[in-house]
Amino acid sequence: MKKKYQFDVPCVYYYEIDADTEKQARKILLDKGGLDIEGNLYLNKDNYKRAELVGVLQPQAREQEG
Repeated sequence: MKKKYQFDVPCVYYYEIDADTEKQARKILLDKGGLDIEGNLYLNKDNYKRAELVGVLQPQAREQEG
């Protein structure tokens, strides 16, 4: 049976936030980043070469129906 391999791939997520100050922008990012604020993912092929293996999931044996 095949195993599942889990990788972390380095990437950058870029946000543009409208605010009066950097402090206010950081607060908005911390409070709403990833939920209410959309950003852009930046990833190039070299990032996949730097992927780090973080886990291996063993296949689960199927129970026999009886």
